[in-house]
Amino acid sequence: MSVSTRGKLNIVIVLGGLLLLALYFPYLWFGVTPFGSDTEFSDAEIAAFLDGKELPDFYAQDLPDITADELSEQKAAYSWCRFCHTLDQQGHNRVGPNLYGIFGQPAAVVDHFPYSDVFVELRDQGLVWTPDNMMEFIGDPHDFAPGNRMRYPPAIMYEMCDKRDRMIVEYLLRMTAPGAPSDETIALPELAEGEQPFDPCA
Repeated sequence: MSVSTRGKLNIVIVLGGLLLLALYFPYLWFGVTPFGSDTEFSDAEIAAFLDGKELPDFYAQDLPDITADELSEQKAAYSWCRFCHTLDQQGHNRVGPNLYGIFGQPAAVVDHFPYSDVFVELRDQGLVWTPDNMMEFIGDPHDFAPGNRMRYPPAIMYEMCDKRDRMIVEYLLRMTAPGAPSDETIALPELAEGEQPFDPCA
C-alpha cells in the first residue's frame, strides 16, 4: 500500500514533533541545558565580589549534635537535590553547580557552570549565599530568582514544608564544609519491611 505525499508529510511532522519534545523535555522537566561554560573565577575575582561585606564564617558556627540516624534523615530530606548537585570538594557540576563551600560564597561563581541570567544579575548585585537566604531560596526558588532553571520543588508527589527546608540547609552546612565526609558515605535511613520512606513533612 502506497502512502500519499500528504501522508508522508504528516509522518514527518509527527516524528519531528516527537524529536523536538525529546530534546526539550530534559530542559522542561529538569532545567537541563546542553551548553557548558568556559568561565573560571580567580580568588581575586571572588574577593572583589565579597569586598565590603561583613560576613561570619558560617562553617565555624556550631551545629547541633545529632546521631547517625538523624544525619541519615537529613540526607533523605536532601535526596531530590542530589540528582542535580554534588557536595564534595572535587564534585562535578551536574544539572546544577557543585555546592562545596557554598555558604559565604558569591552567587554564580562555580567554575564551568552555565548560570542563568538571573543568577549572574544577582551575583553582580551582591548576592552572597547565607543559611538564611538559602532557606528563602529553597522555600520558593522562582520567587527568589525569577527565571532561574532550578526545578524545585518537583512537579509531582512532593510536599514542601519548613522542616524539610531546615533539614536541607543544615545538611548543606554539614556536608559542604571543609573537611566534611563525602556525601556518598552517608547512608539513607534503613526501612523495615512495609515501612514508608522518611518524610519530614508527614
